[in-house]
Amino acid sequence: MKIPQSPFYRIVRLIFTYIYFIIQYIKSLNQKKQIVIEHVETQYEKSCKKYASFYAKKSDDENSNICDILYDYDKRKEIFADPTNIHEKQWKSRILIENTPRGNVMMYYNPYTLSYHYYSDEQIIPYKILQQVATKYVVMYRCKDFFVDMVERPDNKILDIFQKEEDSLKSKKMKVNDITKCVNAHKDVFASLKDYRGTENPKIEKSTPSKPYSSTILDKKPPVVIKFSNKFVRIGKMCEFNIIQKPVNKQIETVNEMMFGETPVNKVIDFFDDLEIVEHPEMEQPSSYKMFKNQQNNDLTSKLKTA
Repeated sequence: MKIPQSPFYRIVRLIFTYIYFIIQYIKSLNQKKQIVIEHVETQYEKSCKKYASFYAKKSDDENSNICDILYDYDKRKEIFADPTNIHEKQWKSRILIENTPRGNVMMYYNPYTLSYHYYSDEQIIPYKILQQVATKYVVMYRCKDFFVDMVERPDNKILDIFQKEEDSLKSKKMKVNDITKCVNAHKDVFASLKDYRGTENPKIEKSTPSKPYSSTILDKKPPVVIKFSNKFVRIGKMCEFNIIQKPVNKQIETVNEMMFGETPVNKVIDFFDDLEIVEHPEMEQPSSYKMFKNQQNNDLTSKLKTA
């Protein structure tokens, strides 16, 4: 026979089971904390560390591929005024393809715009990844001055060009602002004058005595102002990059010009339209009626001669 259990006994048993499950759950959480997950470095992370250490080290040939003309602000303008200059084409052929967590990135440096151009299938790539690819680029192609780093390399010569470019833009803006001010002043010559003698000007505030600077403020060093940084411009997808750059064959151009003229021929009708057919009056063929009349006249003349 089964002994009937009292309700008090059932409640106590239920409480002990709950306590047992809570203890087991706490033990499982402690075991999970003790298990340390080892992070395995990827090939991309290894290459980033490797080239970051190369970038930190100084060497004699770290800027051997940068021409001296690219450091001169005035000569740069003369060179890049020609669209077929050698420097822009040369740096466009120095390409780096890097496999990143956001897919493949194909990058090269444009010395005219002072920016990195890149192709990628992903439309948005974080700035940190692009910085890492750029460090590898400047180490591989010996052009560390192209990498802008205001903290680690404040004595970079390229920063002077950035400063001059900014100053020229500021001067242009100031000229535009001066012209607009002159125009506005000319408009406001005949504006009505108000009498402010009886009213207080709310814009004028009473001067307050300045507080002396504390020693803690004077002792602090000014923070490094990051004025310039690297620029990255996405041009398109990886498939849009034209790897094969064939030189123009001049012989084919001359032959086409001799046969079809300077204008390109797109259709067969265009070719026949370009042909000029000149009708000479001497070469006109007489009509059939004229030929019949001439034949009759010749026959009459011949009969008269025989008679």
